Amino acid sequence: MKKILACATLFAALTTLSAQSVQPVQIVEYNGKAEKTPVQGVSLTVANAGAAISDANGNLTLNFRTLKAGDPVQIRRIEKAGYEVFNLEAVEQWIIAPKMAFQLVICKSEKIKALCDLYNQAANENYSKQLKAEKDRLAADRKAGRLKEEEYQAELQKTEDLYAQQLENLDLYVEKFAHFDLSEMSKQEQEIIELVQKGMMDEAITKYEQMDLLSKYQAQSKDIQQIRTTQDSLTVIRAEKVIARDSLKSTIDFMENVKKQ
Repeated sequence: MKKILACATLFAALTTLSAQSVQPVQIVEYNGKAEKTPVQGVSLTVANAGAAISDANGNLTLNFRTLKAGDPVQIRRIEKAGYEVFNLEAVEQWIIAPKMAFQLVICKSEKIKALCDLYNQAANENYSKQLKAEKDRLAADRKAGRLKEEEYQAELQKTEDLYAQQLENLDLYVEKFAHFDLSEMSKQEQEIIELVQKGMMDEAITKYEQMDLLSKYQAQSKDIQQIRTTQDSLTVIRAEKVIARDSLKSTIDFMENVKKQ
C-alpha cells in the first residue's frame, strides 16, 4: 500500500509540474551594426511569473504558474537605468516557448534619441525644401497668370496641409525606423534606412508599408505558436502516459506480491 501511495504522490507532483511552463530569456544590448552583448542586472517582471534578474550572461528564467506554451507573455516592467526595449515588435508578439530562449533586446535611451533626432533633422530639412519649392512654383504661376488669386490660395492651403500631415507622420515613423536592427537587416530594410538617412521619408514610408512587416510577422508567429503548442502538448501527454503506465505496473507487481504471501 505504501508503494501505491508513493506512486500516487509522485504522479500528482509530476502532473502539477507539467502544468507549469518555464521560459528561458536572454537580455542583450543593441550596439548598432556591432554584435549584441549580454546585459547583467536587468529586472524583468511579467504577468503570472513574477520578477527575475539577468545574470552575467544576460540570462534569466521565468516560471509561469498557470500559463502554458503558446500563451502570450505580458510584460509588466523592465528595469535598467538608462535603457529601453529595442525589439518592440518581437516583444509585442512574444509567446511562451519553453524550448527556445527569447531574446529581449534593450538599448540605451540616449542612442535611440540620437537616432530619432538625426532622422527627424534629415526629414525636416527635406520637407522644408519641398514646401519652399512648391510655394515658389505656385507664386510663379500666379505671377504669370496661370493661377487666379482664389486658385492660388486654395493650392497654397493644400500645400501647407500636406506639410503639416507629413510632420505628423514623421513622429510615428521616425520611432519605427530608429528601432530597425542595423545588424540584421534585409535588402529592403537597408534601402528604407538609406532613404531615411537622406531625408526621403515619404519614399521610406511607402517602402515600409509595402513590406507589410507586421502582418507577415504575425502570420509567422501564429504558425510557430501552433507548432510549439502541438509539440509541447505531445511531450506532456507522453510524460503522463509513461507515469500512468509505470504506476499501473507498480500496482500489478504489488498485487502479485500480495497473492504470493
